[in-house]
Amino acid sequence: MTCTITLLLTLLTCLQAAPPPQSPAQNPPAFTIRVLCLYGSIPAKGWMGREPMYGPNTLINRTAKLHGGHVGVEYAPGKVLSFQPLKYTGIAASGHLISSADKKNFNSCFRTYSETRMWNVLGNYYGNIDSLRRAVFVIPVTAAQKKILDSLAGQYTRESPYDYAFLGMRCASATYDVLQAAGIVPEYKHELWYNVFTTRQFRYLLYREYLHNKDKGWQLYTCKGSVSRKWEKDVDNWSGF
Repeated sequence: MTCTITLLLTLLTCLQAAPPPQSPAQNPPAFTIRVLCLYGSIPAKGWMGREPMYGPNTLINRTAKLHGGHVGVEYAPGKVLSFQPLKYTGIAASGHLISSADKKNFNSCFRTYSETRMWNVLGNYYGNIDSLRRAVFVIPVTAAQKKILDSLAGQYTRESPYDYAFLGMRCASATYDVLQAAGIVPEYKHELWYNVFTTRQFRYLLYREYLHNKDKGWQLYTCKGSVSRKWEKDVDNWSGF
């Protein structure tokens, strides 16, 4: 009898000391996406005439090319969601000056590119992506976030949700819009087209998120690009170039 009581007391003590079972983490990261950022550029000093300069060598065009660039979301391996105009006309080849409210007049489309096509969208000067200045953000996402991205990619490639315009949505603001719709970046509570007007602004916002989420697996890879071109610099020169 004494042995039985002693055994019961020992089991009771062990149960009280044991930690409670851990509930599984809600929506743990299950997938990884990449945000591909291509910097704008113009021929470097002393390279004019030897390096490609698309469009006229005017102040407006040089400024547009230097602060242009492109961004896209690789939401699945080899599938990069890219927002762009249907016709490259007008100021900085951006189509409309002001966004059209009529869907019938939209000069815009979302397309799914391969990674190679994404890096070459502005022209590849040497057939080598390492000649291009690039930043790649690697972001873990949950199954729910991945499902939203897949759905948006299918929906937007069938029908563009907004026009592409110089004073309107462009690749930077549209890409941020996709990421915030999936809950990957914070909701931007101001006009996206105005506050995420350039790819430089987009990279800065994503870099801030990278700093806040490095412990959650966010990664950043950069490439300087060829010295024969003058590349756009980042805010506060964050990439260390």
